[in-house]
Parts: sequence; structure tokens; C-alpha cells
Amino acid sequence: MAQKYITVGAVATFVHHRGPTTLPGHPPAPAPGATVLCLHDVALNGNVFAGVLDALAGGHRPIAFDLPAHGRSGGLDSLASVAAMAGQAKALADRLGLVAPVLLGDGLGAAVALEAAATWTDWPAAVVLCGGASATPAPSADAIEQVRLVTAGRARRQFDSTGYAPDTAREVYQRAFGEWMKTDPRATLGDLTALAAWDGAARIGAVEAPVIVVVGEHETPEARTAAESLAAAVRRGRVETLAGAGRRGVLEQPAGLAAIVAAAAEGSAT
Repeated sequence: MAQKYITVGAVATFVHHRGPTTLPGHPPAPAPGATVLCLHDVALNGNVFAGVLDALAGGHRPIAFDLPAHGRSGGLDSLASVAAMAGQAKALADRLGLVAPVLLGDGLGAAVALEAAATWTDWPAAVVLCGGASATPAPSADAIEQVRLVTAGRARRQFDSTGYAPDTAREVYQRAFGEWMKTDPRATLGDLTALAAWDGAARIGAVEAPVIVVVGEHETPEARTAAESLAAAVRRGRVETLAGAGRRGVLEQPAGLAAIVAAAAEGSAT
């Protein structure tokens, strides 16, 4: 597995990629096919995309990274807003020389991808969203308060095992738990408060790139309705179903998700 640190601003940013590598601190070597930049969910890190990166590596240039204070990137606290997270992603992309990438956003990363696409309208070739993507993805006040209590030492951390397909293998839960444990609850709280403050409905109208909203076969009807509303609110949006998955398709069905991303990349190139 190819990994390296790239300094973005003052933050040592941990990058996950495939294909040939280069000297430490230098961008990964270019590879054929489309570039795919993966943006992770609340409390997670770029390694949750490992299966997607593996599936895309044969014909594309997939890259993921850990946001500040997540996984193995530097920093103690999450960035203050979804806009700041989008700025971090764009700054990393500029540092790596990523031109016209397909943005793959999961959960919080879906909001970050949409914010980036609305801010730099001619930058992404396409946007693929999963993990319960919505124009109004605000977490519940109860969820935020529970994590706030954890950071204050008044409650125990609680791993969220909901949202998976009913036949999900135990190994998938174990992997999700392992990645979740790598990020401090203070960063999780920052993620949630940033997501709660993001006004997606006011931003997505500016998105020019094609948007594919991926809904797991086993997601709730409410999740599908939110996905359809999001797809209808952008200029070129559509919904795709990911077979065998719930809301955690990045971990549940990475090869199937990669196939949707690859098709989006090919469609954007025509």
C-alpha cells in the first residue's frame, strides 16, 4: 500500500495512493486514467477507501487523504467548517498537481465535495457522493451532545454500527471500528458541528460538474428521497443504486462503488 506525507499549509497530511511512488514529501508519480480524489466521513480517514483505491488502480489514479486531526495527519482539532475542509482538499490537490479530478465524497466528505465543486466550479470533472449524501445532512443534536460529553470525560465513546446491509460480514464492522478508533473524539465533535453549520441547500446550485448520488440497496426510503432531492437540485444530477450495500458502501461494496466512479470518470471524458 503506497502512502506518504505531504505538507499542506502547516499540516503534515497523510496521503493514500496506488501506483508508483516518489521521494518522501513529493507527489505520487502520475498514472494513466482519470484522477479520483476521495474525501472521508466524520471521524474516519482516507484508509477507509483502501478497497476502492485497489479496484480503481488498474486504470485510474486514485488518491485519498486524512483530514487534519484524523487518522495519521497532523493537528489536534478538526477544521472549523466544511468550507475549510474543501479548501484543504483543494490545496492538497494543487500540491499534488491533480487536474480535473473525480471527487468521491462519503458522508461528511460528500458535503466537502459539493462545497469544493460549488467554490471551484471548473475544477472537478465529476462528483460522486455516497454515505447518506444530502443537501441538508445536519447531524442530530443528540449525536453532537453525546460526543460533546465524551470529550468532557462524562460519557464513553460509542461506535455507530447502524446503516450497514443486513448480511454485512463481521470483518467489515471490525475494519470500520479500527479506522474509527484512529481519530480523537475532539475531531469528531468538530466534524459534526461543521456539518451541522453547512448550508448545503444554498451552495449546491452553483455546482456545474455532473453529480452522481449513490444510494445503497439497503438504505432507508428517507435516504433515497434525500438522494433524489439532491440529484434534482443540481444541474446534472442522477441517482445510482449500489447493490448489496447500506449506507457504508465504501466499506461494504468497494468494488461496486469503484465501478460507478470509473463510469463517471469515463462519462466526464466524453
